[in-house]
Amino acid sequence: MNAKQHALRVAAASVLADIVTEGYEGVRADAEKAFGAARRETGAKTLDVQLDGTSLGTVSILAGKATKKTDTATVAAIAAAEHGTVTRLRKEALEDENLLAFVADQMPHLLETTVRDEDLKATYKAIDKNGYLKRPDGSKVKVVEATHGEPTGEFRFRASAEARAAVLAAWQRGELSELFSELVRPAIEAGDQT
Repeated sequence: MNAKQHALRVAAASVLADIVTEGYEGVRADAEKAFGAARRETGAKTLDVQLDGTSLGTVSILAGKATKKTDTATVAAIAAAEHGTVTRLRKEALEDENLLAFVADQMPHLLETTVRDEDLKATYKAIDKNGYLKRPDGSKVKVVEATHGEPTGEFRFRASAEARAAVLAAWQRGELSELFSELVRPAIEAGDQT
């Protein structure tokens, strides 16, 4: 094969790859609609994909996006109760050098009580996956409320070890030609109109 033939092969393969990618994106969009409905209506979380009795892998249908609302005042109060507080100067006191020597005795309004950043961070890290903080007495306080949106059908596919061989064998037997023609037909038809 000479350079021109390789160039033609590269160009054709690139165009075909783009066509298949566009087709795959359409297949995915259609699948997400069906998967979202399946998750909402039947609670389906996974689908085993098979071809001629061989597992091709698993489609995992994702839950809707989670939103969380943290009760930061409660987290700070718990951090203060468990780790204590510190007294430090407010930023405006640090801006005037003349005030620094007199702040504690003469300008107490410039003092504030707060939780140390490292203690607050440690308290946030202690929030469990269900949104609770465990107190030293063993009790739990709910500080994060999570809500999940409606499943959209977004999914992940994990191919099995046998998937490649099974798909290639089915392709060679001609069993996938209808499926693949559906992948490329919309792009080809759109190309005819341009």
